[in-house]
Formats: sequence, structure tokens, C-alpha cells
Amino acid sequence: MRPMFASAGASRSGWGPRRAWVPRAATWAMLAPAVGLAVTLAVMLAVAVGAVDGGSVRAATAQSARAPRTAGRAPGDSAPGDYAPAASVCPDSTTPRSTGSPPAGSGRTIHVPGDISTIQAAVDSAHAGDLVLVASGTYHEAVLVCTADITIRGADRNATILDGQSQLRNGFTVLADDVVIENMTAHHYLGNGFFWTDQTGYRGSYLTAYDNGDYGIYAFGSTHGQFDHSYASGSPDSGFYIGQCFPCDALITNVTSEWNGLGYSGTNAGGNLVIENSEWDRNAAGIVPNTLDSERMPPERGTAIIHNYVHDNGNLDAPAFALERPPLGIGITVPGGDFNYIADNRVERNSLYGIAIIGNVDANFWLASGNVVTHNVIRASGSADLALAAPIGANNCFSDNQATSTLPPLLEVTHACGTPLPLNGGGDFGITEKLLARFVNASGPNARIRDYRTVPAPAPQPTMPGVDGPTGPIFTAAFPSGLFGQGALPTAVAPGGAAMLAPLGFTGYSVVQILLSLYGNLLLFALYAAWLAVAFVELAHRDDLASGRRLGWGALVVGVPILGPIVYYFAGGSKLSQRFRLGLVVGAPVLCLVITAILMVIANFTL
Repeated sequence: MRPMFASAGASRSGWGPRRAWVPRAATWAMLAPAVGLAVTLAVMLAVAVGAVDGGSVRAATAQSARAPRTAGRAPGDSAPGDYAPAASVCPDSTTPRSTGSPPAGSGRTIHVPGDISTIQAAVDSAHAGDLVLVASGTYHEAVLVCTADITIRGADRNATILDGQSQLRNGFTVLADDVVIENMTAHHYLGNGFFWTDQTGYRGSYLTAYDNGDYGIYAFGSTHGQFDHSYASGSPDSGFYIGQCFPCDALITNVTSEWNGLGYSGTNAGGNLVIENSEWDRNAAGIVPNTLDSERMPPERGTAIIHNYVHDNGNLDAPAFALERPPLGIGITVPGGDFNYIADNRVERNSLYGIAIIGNVDANFWLASGNVVTHNVIRASGSADLALAAPIGANNCFSDNQATSTLPPLLEVTHACGTPLPLNGGGDFGITEKLLARFVNASGPNARIRDYRTVPAPAPQPTMPGVDGPTGPIFTAAFPSGLFGQGALPTAVAPGGAAMLAPLGFTGYSVVQILLSLYGNLLLFALYAAWLAVAFVELAHRDDLASGRRLGWGALVVGVPILGPIVYYFAGGSKLSQRFRLGLVVGAPVLCLVITAILMVIANFTL
């Protein structure tokens, strides 16, 4: 493009020597955004291949869900290392596995404190098929469950209370298969209210977890489970969490999560994983499945987020660790996640974005690819109802949403589902820059983190019906029919290969997606900025126009998008050469679009 502009010198324009610099200024106006983009991409690619140490970013994000945390701990708290889940093991250091069916003669009901005085002693004495029924009262216990196939139930959800007194690590730590916990409350634990780790089979129903130092209701490395009719608040990481599993074969339904760092977090989790029919409000951010290198099995993929009410997130007063601050004000986002299905949600009054598809940086930069956003109602978002960050992967599509504003503009046109257009990753680099800046600020010495212990206790929650009834199965709610298909991924997502699941690097897929972001999105906006810049510079030097006419043309150029500058260049008496004007208005955009089309064809072979 430089030769085209260089040819528009003084002799061609007829302006005389003092005005020959105007086309050169246009050249720099167009090149400046590209130079800035090149610097940004160089840094991101350097991080992706390890050329940059990553320093504080890796150090901060390397806190896995299983590691002790110090951020957000109030002065005077016990050292948080004593609640690290890895410190809890069953007596024989093995994970008790389910036998598949309770043995004959089981099915006792053990009353606490009627039969046995403590929950821990009752659990230790239980056998497969037994019910531990805990009476109303306050219990200062940290219960370790090492017996498979048992149910632990409170007599009254709001009156059967485990209180960690900000000294004990977890309310429950479950290290056995097929353990159900129902109808009770856990609060003020240094770690988690209810915690299952490395199990097959789990359920948490009618639980309340508030003001705990890490997560509220939490399953890690576990599969085949359900959280339902439960409530979580005051957790500086997230209220609900399912992490490090694929396929997870898990369901979260009819829950409420508020006043947490994240309403839901699911690192490297997915596959037959449904989050549905729940309310997520007044958290720092709402529903946030995500990819990190600090846990095994990246990336996050294959989560269905459907029929939720996600509103009023962006709560600056909610307790939140530094890692939970970047998505502040986003209702639903999938940092670095792939092949997720986000549909039929009502997303309202979130302070930044309603639904955002973004990448995520840890030891690697993870592109988000293949996500489908459809049939959602999004309104009253702070910056945009729908957002797509850059750099981003292929096949993120948006269709049939009720949304007023999008970033980039016209997102449902440029990335419509069912068309080849989402192959052009596109996206807005400003979104990524903003989130990275937030992380840096939140990691600084002046970041304020609320003491999780000071979040107000919730109002009484609905108690479980049929408390005196028999125990139930792991799944009491059905998975939505036909939602998932081959590979445990939602049937609505487009197929893709292993390249889409890899982090950003010097691969064919990554390079093509970065080039598509450049030619198919950013350079087109840079070109339009150049149209405006050249028109204003020329108008400022046109002595042949009266000041009123110059003002009128200027108003047309800025007030009528796209058509205004075109009308000025070809009907406003512009003194620029015809070759220059055609190159600027027609040639450069056509060149970008042709290159974009070629790259989209190539992209099909890199997925």
C-alpha cells in the first residue's frame, strides 16, 4: 500500500509543495494501528512459546484449586496451608470406591447426636447404603468422608449448621465415591464449605455455603455428579465449582450464587456438563468456565449453559482473589474455553459485558474456539451486550440473540452461526487489553480485597422436602435430551480438530487466526480511521472552501458512517489524485477482504 500513497505527491495533487505531506500523513495514520498490533501480537506469541518468562502472571495464575491460598485472608487468620485438600487422606491412603450396590443388611439410619455424638464419628461408623441424619444444631467440625455409597442429611437446612469459626479447613471433605450430602449449612471455613475430590459419583442438594475462604460447593477431579437446590455466597474464588474433568457428566441446576468472586468457575472441566435453571447475581462475575495451565487436562470444553438468569454482576464489594478480578462485570464468559453452548439465558444489568468470548493467559495463551452463543436475551450491559475479544480462535458464532450492542460492531452479522463467517476469528483487541490491565491492577500492592467473613449471612433458604424419606440416587434431575453428542460435546457446536484445543503458538491454526484478526477485522477499522483522518487533514488545508462549507463537509464525514467520507472524496471537490482516492477507498479494503477470503479457505485446513 505504501507505493500507492507515495505516488500521490505534490505534482499529482496540484496543492504545491507545502501540502505534499498530507498523503504521507494518511500513510502513517494507517500504519500506526498495524504497528501497535504487531507489538501486541509479538508479546502474546512470545508468552505462548515461552520466550518471555511470564513472571508475575504465571506466579499468580499457578495457584491451583488444590493449593493453599493466602490472598484475601483476613489479618489474624490461621495459616491457610492447613486447609489444603491434599493434606486430607483416608486412613489407608486410598480412595474408597463404590461397590455399585449397597451390601445386604445395610440401609441403617444413624442419628446425630441421638445415636452418635458427632458427625465425624457417625460417618466413620457408616457402611454403604446408610443414612447419617444430623439433627438441628451447630457443629464445629471438619468432616472427612472415607465411606462410599452413603448419604449425609441435615434435619433442617437452616438449623443444621457446620461452623468452621474461621479456624477449620473444610466443612466436608469427601474422598469416597457416591457420597450424597443434603439439607444443611456450612460457613466460616478457611477453605470450602462442601468439597468432593477425585470421586466417581457425588451429589450436593439443598445446601447453603456462605463466607468460606475459597469455594462454597466444590467438586474437583470428580465425575458423574449433581449440585441442585443449593446456595453459595461470600466465597472469594467461586460459589460453585466443578474442575479438572472430561467428560464430567455433571449437572448444576436450580442453584443461586451471589456475592462471590465468581458465581461459577470450572477450570479445565466439561463434557456432558450442564449449568441450567439457576440464578447468578451480584458476584464480581457470573458464570466463568475457564482454561488454565495450573490444573491438568486443559482446555475447558463442552459445557452447556442454558436457561439461567444472570444479572447485576460487577459487584466491587464482593470478596475476590486477584485471578477473579479480570472478568469483573461480565455475566457469562468462557476464558480460553472451547466448544461451549450458551443458549436461552436471560442476562441483564451486568456492569461490563453480558456474554463475552475471550482468551486466557497462564503459562500459555489459550484461544477460545468453537463456542456457540444463541437465543439469549441480553440487555442493559455496561459496555456491550455481546463481546468477542482478540486474538481469538475460529468458529465462535452468535445468532438469534436479543442484544442492543456488540463489540466488535455487527457481531451477529460477521459471526453468524451456520455460515462460514466465524472462520474469521476477528474480535476486539481492546477487550483483551482491558482484562490484562485489570489483572495487573488487581495483583498490585494497593488492591483491596474484602474480608470474606464480613459478607452478610443469607436469608433462610428452602429446606428439603421429605427429610424423613429414603435416600435417593446421584441424579435426581434429568439431563436435557439431545443436548450432547459424540465426544461429550454439545450437538450445536461445529466439529473441530485437535488444533483448536491447543494454546497459541507457532502453529498453522494460531498463525492463520492471528492473520484473520488482522486482515478481517482490525485493518478494516484502521482503514476507516484513515479515511476520516485524510478527509479532515485535507479540509483543514482547503483554502478554496469557505469556513461554513468546510464545517458542513466535516460534519458529513464524521456524522454519516462510511458513506460520508466516500461522498466527500468523490463529490466534495477533493484535491487528492483520483488514483490515491480510489486506492484509499476501494483498493485497500478490497485487498483486505480478498486476503481474508483466502485465509478463511486456508483456515478450513488448519482446524
